[in-house]
Amino acid sequence: MNFDHIPPFYETANDPRGINLIVETPRGGRNKFALKDEFGVMELRRIVPRGLIWPCDFGFVPQTLGEDGDALDVALMIDAPCFPGCLVRARVLGVIGLIKNGEQNDRLLACPISLSGSASEWDELKTLKDVSGRAIREIETFLRDYQTFEGNQIELTGIGDENAAMELVRAAHRNWKEKQDVKDD
Repeated sequence: MNFDHIPPFYETANDPRGINLIVETPRGGRNKFALKDEFGVMELRRIVPRGLIWPCDFGFVPQTLGEDGDALDVALMIDAPCFPGCLVRARVLGVIGLIKNGEQNDRLLACPISLSGSASEWDELKTLKDVSGRAIREIETFLRDYQTFEGNQIELTGIGDENAAMELVRAAHRNWKEKQDVKDD
């Protein structure tokens, strides 16, 4: 499984903040999956403590490289879980600022974009202002609690809007291209 051929952006005239994301961990369970590049498969990385479940799907934006050396992480707000390796076209809503063990490790917040001919309640979410404060706090709390339980030092640094989040994606895509030595078209 290699996702380097999938572009990070899925922008349309109706959705200028569209991204492609690959789901690693579906919501509703305790298992944390991650892409194992060496073997090209999804790997069971950890099981979160009893009493915690993944509140939304988690994945990454292909062709990005964040400050932590990995692809950008995304929390996908969705009602029913997708499967590991699923490509989702999503709208960036904002970003949760997070420092893990002294290193910047932000999490994008996104919701699915309905494909042509379909519709969903997620179409109504355009920015973080459309998301309940409780939902954002639940995701922040989960991120802090499961990582702290594993012995990591976590600092939540605040919430950024959709513009800050998209700038993060653009910068991470530039970083990825520089590492790959990819020239702009």
